[in-house]
Amino acid sequence: MHRNPFYLGWNKGWSFLIFLEGGIAKIEAKAFGISITTNIKKGESPLESADRLVSREQRIRKLRYYSWVRSINEKQ
Repeated sequence: MHRNPFYLGWNKGWSFLIFLEGGIAKIEAKAFGISITTNIKKGESPLESADRLVSREQRIRKLRYYSWVRSINEKQ
């Protein structure tokens, strides 16, 4: 059985692609109908880049969700 070395247990559902674009290493994350890409920073492992990329997206999603919940509660 092959295991994905970039598997993030706390973020199931995400898939990752590491590629070069114009000589710059990048990582793309796909899940939940979205695709986000970032450069892999100097000295950063692909796993750290994936973690940074997905963590940021998860924070943004939570902020949007809680904003929506507040707007619903204010209307009641």
